[in-house]
Amino acid sequence: MNEKKYFISRNYKARFSAAGKAKIDCEQALEKIGFRNLGLGRTTYTSTLPNFFFTLLGTLIGLIRLPRGSVLCVQYPTKKYYDLIVTVAKLKRCRVITIIHDLRSHRKQKMAIDREMRSLNRNDLVIAHNAAMSAWLTEHGLTIGTVNLNIFDYLCDFSAAEPVALDTGAKFRLVFAGVLEKRKNGFLYQLDELDTNNFSCNLYGVGFNPSDLPADSIIDYRGVFPADEIVERIEGEFGIVWDGTSLEECAGSFGEYLKINNPHKTSMYLRAGLPVVIWDQAAMARLVRERNVGIAVASLADVDGALANLTAADYLQMRTNAREMSRQLGEGLFLSAAMGEAMDRLAADGRQ
Repeated sequence: MNEKKYFISRNYKARFSAAGKAKIDCEQALEKIGFRNLGLGRTTYTSTLPNFFFTLLGTLIGLIRLPRGSVLCVQYPTKKYYDLIVTVAKLKRCRVITIIHDLRSHRKQKMAIDREMRSLNRNDLVIAHNAAMSAWLTEHGLTIGTVNLNIFDYLCDFSAAEPVALDTGAKFRLVFAGVLEKRKNGFLYQLDELDTNNFSCNLYGVGFNPSDLPADSIIDYRGVFPADEIVERIEGEFGIVWDGTSLEECAGSFGEYLKINNPHKTSMYLRAGLPVVIWDQAAMARLVRERNVGIAVASLADVDGALANLTAADYLQMRTNAREMSRQLGEGLFLSAAMGEAMDRLAADGRQ
């Protein structure tokens, strides 16, 4: 099969957020496996005008340079230019593979489902987050093939520490990093209502309101750090993968989305070498169980008991497994594997 493999870079305004980092990491992982950028060099301007200018100009230059009959990898969503990119690529008889980062019709319902499926069906293949997302896409009208990424890579210059046994009787420090506003993650402000004999909680991120906590709270706010730095800044034993305002479940639209997506914070915790505490109905709970890199709970009320039953040897094994996943995430191996499968399938289709 033709091995001309390309992507078109752009300006990433949200450089230090999960959204910006995930897409930049995908580009870097693609470069490691032989994809080349056809657009302008990657930029990270936060101002609106440079963001618009460099993204538009880079897209147009990339489409002009795109060779006929090549393979183009596109990251979705791509603001206003996604349909334009796919249209020009198809006019040039290119094969198109799209990496899905977010579904606009699902979490925020910014697009009708049938319209989103029409856009995605113009690809040759899409790389979905996981098997649950692939099933949801097919159920809602996707007719092309999917490849499962399983987890987003997390590239940065960092080596997770060698696991060591916990001190006997020490509390586990749970970690939550992300948006700390009550409207999105109100469950954080209810943690003190739980049995907390076996854990405390360190918070990292924006939107924290300490006035909503009791004076003797188990929560300790540690500040906010860029996405490339936080993996070496966070301190704790488990990362929390949870969303919403309830301790009992990940309710509402946030919870429904967790059933099919790969939260980037999962990658961040594991890249830091931390096992995770995750909602048992989240799509990523399956990977957590299979890799033995954390515990899945139906409710946060179950966390204290689960930690009480965790032996030192159990935790040390989880930490060892998380460290190995940290290495894989840092090398971009998950996207490399998914893209390898996608390219093999395109090659097989071309031989038929």
